[in-house]
Amino acid sequence: MKFLIPTLLLVSLGCTTGEKRSTSDTATAHTQPVVTSVRVNRGTYGMTSRVKWMLSPDSSAMLAMVDPVGVENEPIPNSFFYGSESKNFQARMDSVWDVAVSPDWNTIAFSRAYVVSSPEQDSIPPEMWLVLSRRTGLDTATVRTGSFASSGMSMARAIAQPGTISVPADARAAGADVSATPKMYPIALGWRVRWTADGNFIALGASPARVQDGEDSETWASLDPKTGTFHTTLPEDAKTIAPKWKDGPVLDLSVPVDMQGAPALNAVAGNRRFTIESSRGVITAREIGAATDTTARSYTIGSGKALAATKGGRFILALAPRANAVANEVPVEAVVYVVGW
Repeated sequence: MKFLIPTLLLVSLGCTTGEKRSTSDTATAHTQPVVTSVRVNRGTYGMTSRVKWMLSPDSSAMLAMVDPVGVENEPIPNSFFYGSESKNFQARMDSVWDVAVSPDWNTIAFSRAYVVSSPEQDSIPPEMWLVLSRRTGLDTATVRTGSFASSGMSMARAIAQPGTISVPADARAAGADVSATPKMYPIALGWRVRWTADGNFIALGASPARVQDGEDSETWASLDPKTGTFHTTLPEDAKTIAPKWKDGPVLDLSVPVDMQGAPALNAVAGNRRFTIESSRGVITAREIGAATDTTARSYTIGSGKALAATKGGRFILALAPRANAVANEVPVEAVVYVVGW
């Protein structure tokens, strides 16, 4: 008997979090940044994993995802990280099938992934459905009918349960943590998650027709995140928005990952300008002034190579050596360096 149970971590920048990678007790906060790191995915990286991300229109916020797949391209739950410089907020969650941010970047919609598997090849025992019902808050009939096959080689069933996170206007404000607590909905649907263009509805995709990680949904239902009202179809005039992911590297155990370098990224923090550079497995931020400045100072951010950064350099998505080696999985992982300039 086996369960895959989602885990969640939500933090605001007013709190201490992550593993500290770079700091200085002697330098002032103005000259030496304090850097912490957050692992995007604390679960398995599967046979292969795709790292991808997107930035808000003003580049002040980032949504990153690790999307692993199993043997024969079987679906494995994903993980995501969200960080906003303007809202002083960050969130991370494991075990989701999909995630999408609203058009105004103020609400995160996701679908939690629950998987049950049994050594019995013909069915899932009733007691496993009962445990899953208790964990999701859904009745057993809803869980059963909403489940779908998640493995082509063993008896495994999965469900998707939609939820939302309301990004607070300022995570340092009183009560912000309460308002940002994930809200779950009593629905077993959401293999794929989209938003309508007007931001009024969340589109919940039907379960996959095939046991394939990249399988799309053929039909869609709608959820009003403000009222919790659910409809089995979308409004006739609704137009959905597909997340515009930037596809990053594919991590595969059989293919070495080049960690030596990456294109430089630019960031502006207040009146300070930086070039975020990756060389020989180390990420640095080089402070620059005028174009002719030859006395630029450099600060170590951490190990690895940078993939993307928000405009102020607060959140830097990178590949870094894996904190804890896992047998038969890639030795690198996706992390987000959180930089306090």
